[in-house]
Amino acid sequence: MEFVAEEKKVEVGKVVPIILFLMVFSLVIDNSFKIISPELVKYFGVSASTVSWQVTLAGLFIGMGAVVYASLADSVSIRTLLVIGIGLICVGSLMGYLVHESYWLVVLARVIQASGLGATETLYLIFIAKYVEPEKQKKYMGYSTSSFQIATVIGTLTGGFITTHLAWQHLFIIPLFTLLCVPFILKYLPKEESTKRHIDVLGMILVAAVSTSIMMYLSYFDWRFFVVFVIAIGLFLAYITKSKTAFITIEFFKNKLFVFVLLTAFLLYSTQSAYTLNAFSFFMVDVYHIGLDSVSAMFIPACLAAALVGSLSGKISEKLSSEQCIYVAMGLIIVNILGSALFMGQSILIFIISLVLTSCSFAMLYAPMIHMSLLKVGEEHKGTALGFYNLCINVAMSVGFTYSSFFIDNQKLQVPFIAGGTEAHYSAVLMIIAFIAFLSLAVFVVFARRQLKVGK
Repeated sequence: MEFVAEEKKVEVGKVVPIILFLMVFSLVIDNSFKIISPELVKYFGVSASTVSWQVTLAGLFIGMGAVVYASLADSVSIRTLLVIGIGLICVGSLMGYLVHESYWLVVLARVIQASGLGATETLYLIFIAKYVEPEKQKKYMGYSTSSFQIATVIGTLTGGFITTHLAWQHLFIIPLFTLLCVPFILKYLPKEESTKRHIDVLGMILVAAVSTSIMMYLSYFDWRFFVVFVIAIGLFLAYITKSKTAFITIEFFKNKLFVFVLLTAFLLYSTQSAYTLNAFSFFMVDVYHIGLDSVSAMFIPACLAAALVGSLSGKISEKLSSEQCIYVAMGLIIVNILGSALFMGQSILIFIISLVLTSCSFAMLYAPMIHMSLLKVGEEHKGTALGFYNLCINVAMSVGFTYSSFFIDNQKLQVPFIAGGTEAHYSAVLMIIAFIAFLSLAVFVVFARRQLKVGK
């Protein structure tokens, strides 16, 4: 995306705080709904697998929304897209509050809400790339990483506090405050000329079909959903092979390094949501019998530490290569999840430390994984590759939430050498998640690392 000259007279110093505030607010909304799953299980009297759909479908639509908004940004002004995003957030939120007694209507409301939430982070990065001088862009993009960690803290605290002391449905009221940003967006963001641009609707529908079918399979392990998944994959690959207007082409999947790093990231990021965003809150409630407000407070040191690691990523990259950073981060993630499984029922301090180290590891991992995935991607395709990478991460987080919920529901899963039924059950759940993290390391070592040497 080309940098726009200064004659546009965009007041970056005023626009950045507005979009950044909206981005933080959007992340807060999404994170607050992730931590309240144990409460929704009780409220609706449904399984953890069923409750996971309000998170997984929302995550899927945030990911797809990011791609759609990025595609539209070249033909529709950022100010217009942000206003549309806020409108969807508020419509979904108001609907969710009014129909909160019906679970599946709540899921629909979350999907509408998420369709708007996907606008903010993507449009912030596009605004920076378009209106900020190249030498200052890294500084402003760094604000995005720190904001993500701050939003995670605020979101988990908000979800835990409101659910414990008020009622979970009041979380739908908070997003309505995004309307306060509209006057400032209309005042300070520039009016841009609109141009016609193709939006790959069919491609996004096929991605949704692939993602939804695999999540349905992981929820129920019904072979019919797996058949649908295979068919959807086949149609998607056939489509991007034939279509010249697809949002991503088959050429990306001929880049083996890109494919294997993407697979590594998909498996690993699924464990982040499976462990920290889902299983963690469940076993804290079921094993340690603490409230969701206390669980959310446990995320404060973890997110602050992760924000610090993110801010130091430049200095870390001076000491360690991308490959070394990936090995260190993945090793810590595996050890922490496995350690949590083995020490289930022991001091709660162990899990606070585990949460801190795991969060820091994922913060360390983000930039090196992106760098590695783009090593053999041409300059003209890096924007598309990055968009697809982020879409896959969002889908991975949803998939992780789905399969961990299935394992949480399956009370037959037990570790025999852990005393106590509940402790033994959650130990088994975490061991499976640790195995998936180990599998991602194996994919990276055996396949992705080999591609680094090809063509050298």
